[in-house]
Amino acid sequence: MDYTYLNELNDIYDNHKKVIEDLKKSLEAFEDHQEEYKKLVSYYYSDQFTKDMDASNRGEIGDDINQAVLSEDAIYDLMGDNYYTGLALLEAANDVLQDK
Repeated sequence: MDYTYLNELNDIYDNHKKVIEDLKKSLEAFEDHQEEYKKLVSYYYSDQFTKDMDASNRGEIGDDINQAVLSEDAIYDLMGDNYYTGLALLEAANDVLQDK
């Protein structure tokens, strides 16, 4: 009997085990970072954000200050990415749990 197919199955096992380990680390980092992310979202909806954006547009903030978050699209797009990542996690979890 030819048992070479076991090599492929062992490769699948090893690869999937590594994918799960990497996912666990990434998921933990994602969960741990949500509080900081909420701080950014709160800032985005604050009056301070509007004031800072206006000051940036008037050139009142020095070039030595990173102003990337003062673009309306930067934080807004990140909020979409965060939301759709959450949905993708739910869909993946649903697929995994339904496959049993």
